[in-house]
Amino acid sequence: MENVELRPLSLGELLDRTFSLYRSHFWLFVGIMAIPAAFAIPERILLLNFEGSFFNLTPGHLPTLPDPAMMAGIFGGYFALLIVFLAMYAVGTGAATSAVADVYLGRPSTARGSYAKVRKKFWRLIGVVFNIALRLLGIVVPVMLVAGGLVVAVTVSTGGNVNSPVVVISMFLIFLFFYLAAFAVCVWFVLRYAIAIPVLMIEDLGVLDSIRRSVFLTRGRRGHIFLALLVAAIIVYVGMLLFTFPFVIAVTLAAARGHWPVWLSSASAVASAIGIAIAGPISMIVTVLLYYDTRIRREAFDLQFMISSLDQPAPAAGTVSPA
Repeated sequence: MENVELRPLSLGELLDRTFSLYRSHFWLFVGIMAIPAAFAIPERILLLNFEGSFFNLTPGHLPTLPDPAMMAGIFGGYFALLIVFLAMYAVGTGAATSAVADVYLGRPSTARGSYAKVRKKFWRLIGVVFNIALRLLGIVVPVMLVAGGLVVAVTVSTGGNVNSPVVVISMFLIFLFFYLAAFAVCVWFVLRYAIAIPVLMIEDLGVLDSIRRSVFLTRGRRGHIFLALLVAAIIVYVGMLLFTFPFVIAVTLAAARGHWPVWLSSASAVASAIGIAIAGPISMIVTVLLYYDTRIRREAFDLQFMISSLDQPAPAAGTVSPA
């Protein structure tokens, strides 16, 4: 039986509880994330082999761009694989959410059972992920178009002299400013939607209702959420880097010699997938704990859970707490 201690958490307490759940249910979370991580392998192999094609050169010959039709096919295949990976990652996130919710509230959980809970909510889960992605694209694309328009205007105003130091510096500053602005706005929107998937999985709401409820629950807590997700992202990135760093060195050395073996791309992709499977659950756990933390602070969920527990018969010895 696991003790269910629901209360508002400071950043340090939230991270401590994250690692406690991660350590005590390591194979559960790795088993869940191994499935979406496996779908990252073909996408990663295609991208690395395309990059490597520029280094597999004939001595004494300059690199040449591939045929435009071939490039279109490669990029089309890459984005198709990327969409499949994102869809499977959304499914894995939903399953991880269910698993974290179960173990956090003292209920038994398995990888198979967690994925079974996603089945009935699959299309809504995909809808939430792609709805948020389209909203972010709706921010980035117009901002980049404005930046491009300003660059064209600067170029025209200087008579088309793109080699002028003034033009080059102006282009750089324009793109830097708009890139940082778009990034800041995207981060702000991501914080609004940060717990949309836990809302959908736990409260069983629709796509738009899950997004709206995430916006409501995160209001006034986005600074706390930002710090928690930032720390989690750094930990996840460092964890993944431990698996991929040897291959980054090997790839760099191979590229310097003008040769990029296919097996190296495959090995690097597999190492990256292992890193996702092992480090990825940390950010999932943090997100679910943030969901419960916001509900406790805004809706006294801890009291609701305690009252619902008291309203049910006491569990038999050796069983878990009531849901």
